[in-house]
Amino acid sequence: MKGAVGRIYGEASPTEFNFVVFDPKEVRRTDYVKVWNDVDGWVVAQVLDIRATADLSGSDVLQGRNAEKELYVAKATVIGKRDEKGLLRVPKTPFVPGENVFKAEEELVIDVLGLEKEGIYLGLLQDTDIRVNLDINSLVQKHCCILAKTGSGKSYTAGVIIEELLERGVPLFIIDPHGEYATLKEPNRNEEEIQRMEVFGVKPRGYSNVMIYVPPNSPFVDRADGVLKLDGLNLTAEEIVELAGITNSTSQALLYQAIKNLKGSNYTIEDIMSEIESIKHNAKWALLGHLEKIVEAGLFDENPTPVHVLLQKGKAVVLDMRGVPPEHQDLIVSRICHQLFELRKRNEVPAGMIVLEEAHNFIPERGFGRAVSTPVLRTIASEGRKFGLGLMVISQRPARVDKNVISQCNTQIILRVTNPNDINAIKKGVEGLTAEMVDEIKRLPPGTAMVVSPELERPIIVSVRVRKSMHGGAAVNVVTESKKKSEKKSGGIGLFRTGGKKSGDERESKKNKGSLLKKMFGG
Repeated sequence: MKGAVGRIYGEASPTEFNFVVFDPKEVRRTDYVKVWNDVDGWVVAQVLDIRATADLSGSDVLQGRNAEKELYVAKATVIGKRDEKGLLRVPKTPFVPGENVFKAEEELVIDVLGLEKEGIYLGLLQDTDIRVNLDINSLVQKHCCILAKTGSGKSYTAGVIIEELLERGVPLFIIDPHGEYATLKEPNRNEEEIQRMEVFGVKPRGYSNVMIYVPPNSPFVDRADGVLKLDGLNLTAEEIVELAGITNSTSQALLYQAIKNLKGSNYTIEDIMSEIESIKHNAKWALLGHLEKIVEAGLFDENPTPVHVLLQKGKAVVLDMRGVPPEHQDLIVSRICHQLFELRKRNEVPAGMIVLEEAHNFIPERGFGRAVSTPVLRTIASEGRKFGLGLMVISQRPARVDKNVISQCNTQIILRVTNPNDINAIKKGVEGLTAEMVDEIKRLPPGTAMVVSPELERPIIVSVRVRKSMHGGAAVNVVTESKKKSEKKSGGIGLFRTGGKKSGDERESKKNKGSLLKKMFGG
């Protein structure tokens, strides 16, 4: 047993106590300690705060007197101990002042916190070498959300989880508005991250079981593994209004009337246009113009992509929607998620998970806009677990994401958040957060997350492991990029640099340019 790191003093209860720290280098905030309870034996607690005091008055400080000795006092909250049945119990009798406090051994911490021996390897328990593994079935079937401010590592953390799921063959459909996940195919080449891999016990790896699909109107069609074409049958008036951005009330009324006339049979955009042409109203021409733009976008096809290819055993399909208008993204997500859910209910696609990046755009909280994809995503959040379809919700604006959806996520991974509205949203959507935990969320460094899950006995702080694959969402270094462009423009890194002397063609070009300037401006 290691030596004592402190001793309980003052009032102590069964749920919390203060202790004097012998050596401030030995104890840090969030550390796990153990202390003897006369009835229950060894009990684990966590250090919430440490404060330093000294025997100096205000006048002593003004006179320049130095403290003879500082006193460090830590506040700890009790987690408990496992009983014979494996249940976590908190003592019913208080701790005794004067009792020694020790650092808790790793095995004891793992046992008390309920950490999995195997599962989704997220990273290391903060300031320890303890691996944090999350239960795969709970994470997938009971949904997961990742919330953080921009730059705190939400997409990076999502990438870590996706890697783990890929290695276990979990079918994934990844909705990627900014093209951050295509790089899952490539091994990590970041030198700094490769050096840190030894700490986490991982190695670079690319994933060949990743397929990239894009909509027909994407600027990246030539780089994709497949093009996603939608079935344009029976579009609702709401979908068309959203897709075409129709705001005029008269045009909306004509659209609703045309679709009402077509009810009872399968109809296409072209059928709607034909019906509108037969209506005697001058407003129909503006409406037809809107519908023509939808046709020109090429989203819909007589031979749509079979939806079942988007959720396949052992594969991840990334829907890269970079460069696609937001209203088109919204409709695509609505249609595909609805069809996937229906196929899953009929057991026509395997159990799997939908990963939803920038979730605030697709399931906005009331008062922060509307989206046609909201109803089906709410349904998947509330009913998906019954049918084996999980949901991973990722957002940098927690306040703008539907609270009902966040509350349905059993596993919540929260990185640094500082915006007061977002903090309040997290308080409402995540159960069991104390004031100290909320303060901790505001201070989390990049790449560090608070994990809340019913599988864990209490929220824990995790240093998220390094990604094995390349991260596609890294911020661009503006200074470096500008320097590269400048060098390229000046010929500093050109393949055909002429070593300082101008070639004949270059001299002639410069001469002609000078002559032209003289003709234009004189001199």
